[in-house]
Amino acid sequence: MIIIQAILAGAAIILVASFVQGLTSFGFALIALPLLSLFMPIQRAVPIIVILSMLICLSVFLSIRRDANIRKIALLIIASVITAPLGTLFLIIISGSTLKIITGILITVFAIFLISGRSFPIANEKAAYISAGAISGVLNGSISVSGPPMALMLSNQGMSKQMFRANLALVGVILNAVTTVTFAYSGLIDRELSLYLVWMLPVMFIGTWIGAKAVRHLNEQKFKKYSLGLIILSGIWTLLTGLGVF
Repeated sequence: MIIIQAILAGAAIILVASFVQGLTSFGFALIALPLLSLFMPIQRAVPIIVILSMLICLSVFLSIRRDANIRKIALLIIASVITAPLGTLFLIIISGSTLKIITGILITVFAIFLISGRSFPIANEKAAYISAGAISGVLNGSISVSGPPMALMLSNQGMSKQMFRANLALVGVILNAVTTVTFAYSGLIDRELSLYLVWMLPVMFIGTWIGAKAVRHLNEQKFKKYSLGLIILSGIWTLLTGLGVF
């Protein structure tokens, strides 16, 4: 059974992660997964984050849906949806410690790429969208961290801020919905996890709302750097726990 300590710890983590998401439009899974996995098996944390991420993406998309360009990202969506079940299979068959090691490495590397703000020349855009989508699908199904490959790809294409956010949110809604179905089919979503989600939903919406309001009062660029620094630290911590250092 879920104990009160797990609920309180989870609520604090979800509050912080959703606040960062509301303020900067990224970072929910990158912050929530390493910290939640300290209090529960990663096979439990991933479905929670995927479902909450889907709802966050939906709320963002509904507010800026007119800026989305589904034709532009159709290949990315299709590729991610196709590979998501493969990621779920990895989540089921790979041990928790191995997943933590993989998660820690990937989160740290992605955060470093994001904080560097680099862009890369792309010779074949279609192939790049398919590759980014395929990687995102596998990562979403296995460790709930689909955002960085998609964010790196979309930002690399010089989209406006609103189109970038709308497209990223649209992919997030579709991919997380498909991944949730694969989790349910695989038996990863049960009554206990559903009850935990009921507790976390209000916290998530409060954190996202506060973050969106705080944009007016905080320097968004500076906060993004601080958030990415926190993500790097959490990624390294997750890696070390997976290796059994702690």
